[in-house]
Amino acid sequence: MSKLVRYIGGVALCVQAMLPQALPAQELPERQEVIATIRRVNAYWREHNPPADRAFWDVAAYHTGNMAAYAITRDEAYRKYSEAWARHNEWKGSKSDNRSERKYNYGETDALVLFGDWQICFQTYIDLFRLDPDSAKIRRAIEVMEYQMSTPESDYWWWADGLYMVMPVMTKLYGITGDPRYLEKLHEYFLYARDLMYDEREHLFYRDAKYVYPKHKSANGKKDFWARGDGWVFAGLAKVLRDLPPNYAHRQVFESVYREMAGAIVACQRPEGYWTRSLLDPAHAPGPETSGTAFFTFGLLWGVNNGYLGAEYRSSAMKGWNYLSEFALQPDGRVGYVQPIGERAIPGQTVDAGSTANFGVGAFLLAASELVRHIETQQDSVYAFSYFKGNGEDGLHLAYSYDGFRWTALNGDRSLLKPELSKDKLMRDTCIIRGGDGRFHMVWTVSWTDRGIGYASSTDLQNWSEQQYIPVMAHEPEARNCWAPEITYDPGNDEYIIYWATTIRGRFPETQIEADNGYNHRMYYVTTKDFKTFSETELFYEPGFNVIDATVVRDSGRWVMFLKDETREPAQKNIKIACADQLKGPYSAAGEPITGDYWAEGPTATKIDGEWTVYFDKYIDHRYGAVASKDLISWHEVSHHLRMPEGIRHGTVFRISKQELQRLIN
Repeated sequence: MSKLVRYIGGVALCVQAMLPQALPAQELPERQEVIATIRRVNAYWREHNPPADRAFWDVAAYHTGNMAAYAITRDEAYRKYSEAWARHNEWKGSKSDNRSERKYNYGETDALVLFGDWQICFQTYIDLFRLDPDSAKIRRAIEVMEYQMSTPESDYWWWADGLYMVMPVMTKLYGITGDPRYLEKLHEYFLYARDLMYDEREHLFYRDAKYVYPKHKSANGKKDFWARGDGWVFAGLAKVLRDLPPNYAHRQVFESVYREMAGAIVACQRPEGYWTRSLLDPAHAPGPETSGTAFFTFGLLWGVNNGYLGAEYRSSAMKGWNYLSEFALQPDGRVGYVQPIGERAIPGQTVDAGSTANFGVGAFLLAASELVRHIETQQDSVYAFSYFKGNGEDGLHLAYSYDGFRWTALNGDRSLLKPELSKDKLMRDTCIIRGGDGRFHMVWTVSWTDRGIGYASSTDLQNWSEQQYIPVMAHEPEARNCWAPEITYDPGNDEYIIYWATTIRGRFPETQIEADNGYNHRMYYVTTKDFKTFSETELFYEPGFNVIDATVVRDSGRWVMFLKDETREPAQKNIKIACADQLKGPYSAAGEPITGDYWAEGPTATKIDGEWTVYFDKYIDHRYGAVASKDLISWHEVSHHLRMPEGIRHGTVFRISKQELQRLIN
C-alpha cells in the first residue's frame, strides 16, 4: 500500500491507493494479457466516443494510438473506426483551400492549415493508405506539406507538441513518395525547435519559448519541464527514428537527442513508476499523470526493442507500465489521471481517476502496443523467412519477424549464400526447414531448364555445406525443368521428402496448351534419410490440372498440401488445398481457391496465434500477400498487415531460436 498526495485547491489530501511496485527486470506480463488490456481500453473509448469527430490534435492523437493497437491486434474494428473518422473529415485537417490565408500560429480555425495541430491527422491517413492504397487518402496531406516545404520559413515547430504532431508525417510521406525534401525540411525544422526549446544541460525540452528558464520558473524556483510536452517529443523521436532511412545524413542528430532525453527521463521517474507533471520539480504539481507517463513508457520500450537503449532502461519502462495498467487503468476500461488539455503543469489542478482524454488513451495504446512487441522479442523463438530477389542471381536472403507480419531483412538485405550450381547459377525459391537432426536443410531452383535441384545444409544459417546438385529428373530426357522444390521431414519414418514441379513433354496431354510457353507441370518427389542416397523419382500429385509450388504441413493428424493451380485458360493462378493421411499421399482433389482476385504463387504456411497463415507472392502486383484461417476452411485476407522487405520473392517461413537470431544479427 502506497500513499499518493493529491493537491486540490492547494490543500494536500492523503489518498490510500494500490500503486504498483517496480517489477524485477526479468518479469513481464503475458502477451495475451497485454492484448486483453488493449481491447478493454479501446472498447471503453469507442463505446463512449463515436468516430464522427474533428481532425484536431487531441482526437488525432488518439487515432495514432488506435492504429498502433490495430497493428498489434489486427482487429478490423479498430481500422474501421479510424477510417470512419478520416472519411468524416474528408481526409483533411483544417478545411481551408485558400492558400493566401494559410497560417501556423496557434488556433483552431480552418485558416491554420500549416499549424501542426491540424497536421497530426495525416499520420493516420497515411497509415490507412498503406493498408489500402487510394491516393484520395493522402492527397491533402501531400498538398499541404509540399506547400509548406515550398515556403522559406523554418519556425513551424515552435512548441514541443508539434514535434510529435508533424515529424512522423514527414518521414511517413518520404517513405511513400521518396521526395528528399521531406527529410531535408525535417532536419531544418527540427534544428529550429531544438535550438529554441532544448536545454543542453538537462536534456529536456521546454514546452515553448515562454517557459525557458530563468524567464519562467516552477513554483519552487526550478526549471519547469512539462511531462506531456517532453512526452510528445520523446515519442515523436521514436516514431521518426523508426521510419528514417539507415543512411540518412542527419540521422545522428535525432539519435543523440533521443538518447540524451532517455537518460534524463529515467532519472526523474518517481519510485511508483509515474512521472509528475513538472519533471524536475515534483512538488510543483505532485501526483501521478498518465499521458506523459504513457509517452515515456512507449519511447523507452521502443528504444529497448530496437537497440537504441540498453536493457537497463527496461526496468524504468516496466515501472511505467505497471503504473499505467494497475493504477491509471480503471475497472471499466477508462484511462484515468490524464491531465486535461493545457500547456504546462498547473499547481492545484485536479487530476484523478476520472480525468481522462482522447490523447491520453492514444498514448496508453501506444505504450501497450510497444510492450507487446517487447514481449515478442523475449520469446524463445522467432519467425524466419528465406527468399530470393530479382532472378535469384545473388542467392539466399533471410528476414525475421517476432509476430509473423512485420518482417526485417537480415544482413542489410544482402545475400548470405551465393549460388554455385548449374550454368545459370541461380538460387530461386529457397526452401529451408529444420530437420530431425537439428540442422537446417535447404533446397532451391538452380536453373530455368536444368533437370536437377540444389541442396545445402547448415547449423547456423551462415556457414553452409558444399552446394550439392541433385539430378532428380536426369532419367527423363523430355523433362523441361525442375522448379520450386520443397522439403518436408517425416518424423514417423525419420526421412525427408523432397518434391518439386516438372513439365515432361508429352505427359498429361489433356491439360496441354500453348499458353505459358507450353508448361504443363505435375508434382514429383524423392525421399532420403541422409541427402546422399535418394529413392527413385515418383509422381507426387496429379490433380488433373497444371500444378506447381506445393508445400506440405502437418495439421491435426493429417498432411495438408498448399498448391498453386497454374491453369492459364481459363486463368486460375491461385492457391488451393489438398489433404492426405500419409505424407506421400494419396492426396485429395484440390479444394476451392483460398486466395482472392489476384494471381498468387509460392505458398508457405505457419501457425500464428492459433491460425494458419499462408504467405504467397502476388507476383503480378510485385508484393507479398497472406490469408489466414482457424479451420483451413474459412479464410480471410491479412495481406494488409504484412510489412515485408522490398523486392521479396518466393520463399519459406520457418522458426529459429532467439539465440540463432542474435547470432545472425551480430
